[in-house]
Amino acid sequence: MKKIKFKSLAIKIWAIFTVVILVIICSISGLYVVAYRHLNENAKINDLKVAHNILLQSDDLEDSKDLFDELKNLKGSNHYILKLNIEDMERTVDKKRLIYLMPRTYGVEKWISGYIKDDNMSEKLFKESYQRKSYIFIISSIESSDLERSYLISYMPNYQDNTFLYTVLIISILFIGIGFLAAKLVANHLSQPLKELEKYTARIALKDWKNPIAVESDDEIGRLAKSMISMQRELQRADEKEKMYLQSISHELKTPVAIIMSHAQGIIDGIYIESVENTAEIIKEEAIRLEKNIKQLLYLNTLNYALENNNDSTDIHLDRLLQAIINRFEAINTNLHWDLNIDAVSMKGSEDKIQVAIENILDNALRYAKNKISLSLKIEEGSILIEIYNDGPNINDTNIDRIFDNLYKDKTGNFGLGLTISKKIVEFYNGKIYAVNKECGVSFFMKFPAHLP
Repeated sequence: MKKIKFKSLAIKIWAIFTVVILVIICSISGLYVVAYRHLNENAKINDLKVAHNILLQSDDLEDSKDLFDELKNLKGSNHYILKLNIEDMERTVDKKRLIYLMPRTYGVEKWISGYIKDDNMSEKLFKESYQRKSYIFIISSIESSDLERSYLISYMPNYQDNTFLYTVLIISILFIGIGFLAAKLVANHLSQPLKELEKYTARIALKDWKNPIAVESDDEIGRLAKSMISMQRELQRADEKEKMYLQSISHELKTPVAIIMSHAQGIIDGIYIESVENTAEIIKEEAIRLEKNIKQLLYLNTLNYALENNNDSTDIHLDRLLQAIINRFEAINTNLHWDLNIDAVSMKGSEDKIQVAIENILDNALRYAKNKISLSLKIEEGSILIEIYNDGPNINDTNIDRIFDNLYKDKTGNFGLGLTISKKIVEFYNGKIYAVNKECGVSFFMKFPAHLP
């Protein structure tokens, strides 16, 4: 079944209110039909039985009948004695003990007399219908002569008083009408701040950070507004950060391009410093630098997707991986001394991603190291700990926590993404990466949860 959708908040609130009222109406109506009517009918039967017994013991039916006229449950009741002559079997009415004297019975009384089947009947109760009307009647045999059979008959119409039900229906209709007006007022009260939030959200979508919405309440809508203000600040901060990032990366990419173009034009014009070979070497170095930056930028932009959708999780022998990386990096600068302390350690993950993270840290160490690089791998306090040390200059204490930020530039003005990439990879594996200044040099630490095979 297709779900009904309402575009108006007022109609939605009114519909909910109406459904609640209808459920209450149906519940009360059902209770009325099942319980109240049943109890009411039983009360009438009991009162009719009491009246019938009183009349059985009374000597004067005419005077005793008036005792029940004002009783609510016995309104419309009637009592009479029916005598049957055994000889001619004619049914007559006792003229001495009735108010209305009839030589014969007619209508309802004649119909009721048809239910007399035997001589001895003791408070025989009947609930039957006559001419589409329901009746309750009681028949009891009374003392009579040998030639007569006498019966006391008490009867009353069994009509249902639906006043209560009609009252409930009328009140419910009034409530539904009032509910519509109340829903309109409530909806207007609720929708006004929601409309303001809607406009505010549209402005956020357009990156309009001016004039934040005013919060005037502490209820759910007020808390929602506060959350949206907090979201706006974070988005604004991210937007500014993105702009700075694009400006920085744009400058970083433009610089080598400008150098390459100027030196290439110098070769074409025959105007260059020193020799053609030196100029070509400069062009080559800048091209390599440009290529590296572009590769890192593309790798960083696809890294989150690659990590989240990478199912290549295997046992990584970190000791073997580190040794292979070191063998390649040793050839870059043969003047450096390498101090290694590597234990046999393994973990689960993508070997390619872990290799990139380690290589970026080592590349940074090679750039600043003077004479020595130390590297250790061990299990410490239930974690895998990789430490890469270089004896280069310390990092400024105010910047040491920012070096993994993708907007960070070192003191030479170089803009790199390697440390940012390493941080993303390490944190994806629930690890931690940080740098610590030593007395002489800097140590980079990568810590992973231990997953031993």
